[in-house]
Amino acid sequence: MTSILDTLKIIVGKRWPLIAILFLAEIAVIVVIANSAFFPSELATYKQQYNTTSAVLNQSAAGQVVGIFSNNFRVATVELIPVLGLATFGLSLYETARIVEVISIVKSVGVGLALANLFFLPSTWLELPAYAIAAAESVYLVYALYLGFKSGWAKFVREIRFLLVNVILIAGILIVAAIFEVTEIQVEQGPVQTQAYVLLSWIPFVVVFAGVLTFWRRARRAAPALEERDGAEMAQREEASPFIGGQTQPQPQGEKDAAGSPASRDEGGATT
Repeated sequence: MTSILDTLKIIVGKRWPLIAILFLAEIAVIVVIANSAFFPSELATYKQQYNTTSAVLNQSAAGQVVGIFSNNFRVATVELIPVLGLATFGLSLYETARIVEVISIVKSVGVGLALANLFFLPSTWLELPAYAIAAAESVYLVYALYLGFKSGWAKFVREIRFLLVNVILIAGILIVAAIFEVTEIQVEQGPVQTQAYVLLSWIPFVVVFAGVLTFWRRARRAAPALEERDGAEMAQREEASPFIGGQTQPQPQGEKDAAGSPASRDEGGATT
């Protein structure tokens, strides 16, 4: 049975191209939308949404971590749902871009500066990959559903394991991201002369990034063999199952012989 760690290595080592594409798409969408004009009444709507963040900011540091993580994890969980997940993914990017635009208006700074502030913070570089991982899993679930209807549900059942590991991975990333974000908030709310200390948050981020990069390199080397082994195990389970792709296994030869013997025919065809 493939372990959680091995499944994680397959995700990181084999699925990273799609995750990277979605991550780059996130950055592009946010930049483009944030520089686009609001539709009628949109500004008031997103200003109101921006003002609701004060409820979280007025809490203790621990309360902020819980509030930020809960909100982000809820969004990521919906993004995991097949089809609906990709729509939620796009909507969350749109809302993020509009909130950035609102911040630029409220604080009377350019959109470019507001975007720079967003991408200057380490927490952003943790949250966006987490959402990209969720959206990528949504794509894989759609494909697994397609294969399920086409050739049996074994691959879909296998994908459920990847889904569960992705949920654990996303939760871990978003917890770390929430801690980084609250640290950034606490520093920025302090005296002006100490706000530059927010730059220090990049030190632990670099350590985290170095660890992730090391794991990714190892996972890329190990993933092909792990995926091949996982596929072989799945094939063995299919052969051992009484149902394969919705069809029963062939009847054993011994049972066929017994069923087709003269004695059984005589018994089946005996009359009173």
